[in-house]
Amino acid sequence: MVRRKNLCMLMVVLLSIFMYCTTAFATESNIPDATSQFYVNDFANIIDDSVEREMQERAEALAESSDGIQVVVTTVQTIGDADPVYYTVDMYNKYGIGKNNMGVLIMLSVETRDIQIRIGDNMTKYLSDRKCGEIRDEYGIPYFKNDEFAKGLYEMQKATIDHITSKVDTANNEVAVTPSNLEDISNKGVLGTILSFLVVIGGGILFFFGLSKYFRKKKEKKAKEERARIENSKMVQQKNQRIESLEAELASAKRETEAIINEKRSLTIILEATKTELHNLQERHKRAIMAYPDLNEKIDAILAKEKEEADKKQALKVENNIKEILGLACTRHNLYKFKNACEAYQNLSYEQRKYVPTELINRAKNLYDESAKLQKKFEEEERIRKNKEKAAEVQSLILGALACRVSRHSLSNLKNVCSSYENLTEEQKRYVTADIDALYSMKKKAKRLQDDYEEEERRRRRERQEEERRRRQREEEERQRSSYSSSSISHSGFGGHSSGHGAGGKF
Repeated sequence: MVRRKNLCMLMVVLLSIFMYCTTAFATESNIPDATSQFYVNDFANIIDDSVEREMQERAEALAESSDGIQVVVTTVQTIGDADPVYYTVDMYNKYGIGKNNMGVLIMLSVETRDIQIRIGDNMTKYLSDRKCGEIRDEYGIPYFKNDEFAKGLYEMQKATIDHITSKVDTANNEVAVTPSNLEDISNKGVLGTILSFLVVIGGGILFFFGLSKYFRKKKEKKAKEERARIENSKMVQQKNQRIESLEAELASAKRETEAIINEKRSLTIILEATKTELHNLQERHKRAIMAYPDLNEKIDAILAKEKEEADKKQALKVENNIKEILGLACTRHNLYKFKNACEAYQNLSYEQRKYVPTELINRAKNLYDESAKLQKKFEEEERIRKNKEKAAEVQSLILGALACRVSRHSLSNLKNVCSSYENLTEEQKRYVTADIDALYSMKKKAKRLQDDYEEEERRRRRERQEEERRRRQREEEERQRSSYSSSSISHSGFGGHSSGHGAGGKF
C-alpha cells in the first residue's frame, strides 16, 4: 500500500514538472509582462491616472498590512480565441501573485467583454468562489454593461480588499501546502532518493527561469537608462541650438542698431550742410534786393504768368477730352467715358475751369445723364430676367416632385425642393405658379412614412438585442454548468499559484 502511494506521488511530481515546462514558454509569449506598478496593469488604457493611483495605493496598503496578500487588477484589449479561465490562471501564475499562494487577480477583456476573478490556492479560506461571483455581479457587471469599465474595476477591487481585510487575522501567513508528505516519501528507500533528485531538478529549473527573468529585467533597466541618456542628450542639444539662435538674433540686433546710428550721423551731416546752404541763399537774396528793389514784384509777375500758362494747358487738355466724347453715341456702353470726362472737369481748380467753354461741359453732362438712365434700365431688365430664370428652375423642380409618388425614399428630394423654394427672394417667389401647398403636403406625408419606418427598425433592433442577450445568457448558464480543471503549475515568482478558483463571465 505504501509502495503504491509512493508511485502515485512520484507521478504527480513528474507531471507537474512536465506541465510547467510545456506551459511556461506559451505563457511568456501570449500574456503581457506585468507593469512596474504590478498591482494595476492597464494594458487597455481605460483607467484614469488618478483612479489608477488610488487603486495602486489601496493594494499596496493591503500587501503591507497582511504580510503578502496581493490583489492585482489587469485590463487587456482582447484575449483573442483563448479560454478566459485558462488565460487568467496562466496570467496569475506568470505574475506570481501573493505570498504563500495568497493572491487575487481581477482581469477584464474589453473587446470580448469578459471579467474574471482568479485566486490562489490558499486564498479560498478568505475568499470563496461564491463570494467572487457575488463581487463580480454586484460591483462590476452593472457598470460594465454601461461601458463604465474603470468604475466597475474600482468598485470590484475595493469590495475584494474590504472583504479580505475583514477576514484576515494576525496569523494570515499560513502556508496551505506543507512538504511533510514529500519528506515522508523521500525517507522511504530508493523512491525517496529519486523523488529528492526530481525535486532538485525542479528547483534547478525554477532557478534557471528566475535567473533568466533577473537578467531580462536588468537588460530592460539598462535599455531604459540608455533611452533616458539619449533623451537628456537631445534636450541638451535643443538648449544649445536655442542659445545659438538667441546669440544670432542678438548679433543681428546689434548690427541693425549700428546701421541706424550711422544713418543718423549721415542725416545730421546733411542737415548741417542744408542749413549752411540756406543761410548762404538768404544772404544772397538780401544783397539782390539791395541792388534791385523791385526784384520781388518782377519775380511774382513771372510766377503768375507761368501759373496762367499751366492752367490754360491743363484746361485745354480737359477741353479736348470733352470734344472727343461729344462725338460718341449716347449709349450705356459709353457711360464711363462720359463720367470720366465730367470728373476730369470737376477736378480742375476754379481758375482752370474759366478756360473751358460752359457749353461743352453742359453737353457732356447731358450725355452722361442719358447714358446713366439707359444703364439703370438695362440693370433693371437684367434683374427681372435673372429672377424669372431662377424661379423657372425652382418651378421645374417643384413640378417634377409633384409628379412623383410619395414614399419615404422621396423625403430627401422633397426637402431639397422645399429648401430651394424657401431660398428664393419674395420677388422671385411671385414668378412661381406651381402648387406650393401640395408640395409641403407631400413632404409631410413622406416624413410620416419615414418616421414609421424608423420606429419599426428600432423595434426590430430591440428584438434582436433581446435575442442576443438571451443567447449569451444560455451560453453563460451552459458554461457555469460545465466543470473545468486547470493543471497545477509551479511558478518561480513571489509565490503565486492558482488552480482556477474564482469566478468569471460575460457581460
